[in-house]
Amino acid sequence: MNKKAKKNLKLPEIKIRLAAIGWSQSQLATEIGVSRETVSKWFKNKKFPRPAKLLKLAKILSLSFDELVLKLDVSEEPVVAFRKKGGHKISEDYLEAARDKGFLLQQLVSYLPYDCQSRPPSLINPKDDYEYVQLAAERVRNEINGNAPSVIEFGDLISFFNRHHAVIIPVLWGNKKNHENALHVFLPSSMTTWIYLNLDSKTHDFKFWMAHELGHVKTPELRGDEAEDFAEAFAGALLVPQEIAEKEYIHLRRLKSTHQQISRIKELAEELIVSPLTIYIEINKAAANHGNPLIDLEKDKAIYRVNNHFCSQYHSVAETLFDETPPAPKDYISCTKDSFNSSFFDALSTLLIDQKKSVGFLQAILDLSPADAHLLYDEIS
Repeated sequence: MNKKAKKNLKLPEIKIRLAAIGWSQSQLATEIGVSRETVSKWFKNKKFPRPAKLLKLAKILSLSFDELVLKLDVSEEPVVAFRKKGGHKISEDYLEAARDKGFLLQQLVSYLPYDCQSRPPSLINPKDDYEYVQLAAERVRNEINGNAPSVIEFGDLISFFNRHHAVIIPVLWGNKKNHENALHVFLPSSMTTWIYLNLDSKTHDFKFWMAHELGHVKTPELRGDEAEDFAEAFAGALLVPQEIAEKEYIHLRRLKSTHQQISRIKELAEELIVSPLTIYIEINKAAANHGNPLIDLEKDKAIYRVNNHFCSQYHSVAETLFDETPPAPKDYISCTKDSFNSSFFDALSTLLIDQKKSVGFLQAILDLSPADAHLLYDEIS
């Protein structure tokens, strides 16, 4: 049976070429002889150009048909995921931009030091069920250190990512309030995962986002809300083991005041390097699993206020890693290799040189300003 396929424009390359000649979509529309709305639909892959218009587009941008058009097996389209935050909605434009990154990242795969003939191990029939998630988290803790440690260290998570063909891409995206603190891109054709992690995040949040992304890595077949819900549950279970949650529930029930309960949760948050809110949620999940009454620390939003204050006292990951922020390109690249054991910049540098990619490629793949892109490009090309 033939695989279902479709033709799309190679938007990342087209946008880079368009920027290089300094044209807007409106200028392109005028030159080709179509409306601005038509070009907009092309750039959102909602419509495909007719042959005559496609030929004009190729001539204007000096691209061959193969450079311009992507014949895509839909099962191999990049899969993107964002960690949900509250009720924030992710726009289709943002999703499209993330998928564009996926097509650019695909060009780096052959430069990675991975065995492309083997598939990283994943979970079978994953589901957001308490007992399933706890068992999955326990298995991963055993895989990480062999003895189900109560504290998962940053280095443990980083090593685990590498063993699962997951490339960490540290980025400096500022203080984000919504979903932009972590972006997950899975490429089915190569079974590789690319994880953008925002170094401007606070330490305790950053660790949870790493664990959340690991949940995605272990469940590549999940999509949409199902994938996000599982990854969220998995992260909490990985960082706060069920045994600890059950033990702390008994401890908290014996304490006489809300203040004492919150103080104990903060102590545990310090020990496990996770947020107080994560501790609170996992303790109550364990209680609910046994049919026990929940610990209630939500009057006047007490646990949420404590959580915000607790996390705000710590430096961002970038402030911890670098002597000054933003860091110099050389320091940023060194950190990516040394602190995150990531092969991203080695692969990127080789690609830029081998294929003579422009600075626009670098700018698009990392969401950099033109000035920052040029500084980094000079350092690695």
